[in-house]
Amino acid sequence: MRKNSQDAVKEFRPYFDNAPVYGHGPSLEDFTSQTPLTVGSPQEVIEKTLTFREYFGDYQRQLFLVDHAGLPLKTVLEQLDLFGEEVLPVLRKEFEDRKPAHVPDAPTHASRVAASVIASASEAVADSAGRTP
Repeated sequence: MRKNSQDAVKEFRPYFDNAPVYGHGPSLEDFTSQTPLTVGSPQEVIEKTLTFREYFGDYQRQLFLVDHAGLPLKTVLEQLDLFGEEVLPVLRKEFEDRKPAHVPDAPTHASRVAASVIASASEAVADSAGRTP
């Protein structure tokens, strides 16, 4: 990902073309049109990511692979900065705005800890009463 798609494609193409995982198979353009791989501007990453719900339904976790095909660490870190500044805030808002009412909030560490505390307390009460929870 770069500020504009032309720079992103120009920079990533040599890594894509020589990555063993692609086996010198489809072109970068064909591959990105048929898979979730997105090479482009922040706006293109946002737009493509927002289409995933059409294929997968509602989901709560998204994985982005940025350390890919041998990209230099400097490039990866620059992309992470750009992602955090321009992509993530928009995706968070859009996913929240588009979430149907019946879809629960994604679990967080805090909610998992709270559930564990409640379960432990319930077990303790049941144990003290001589019954199982």
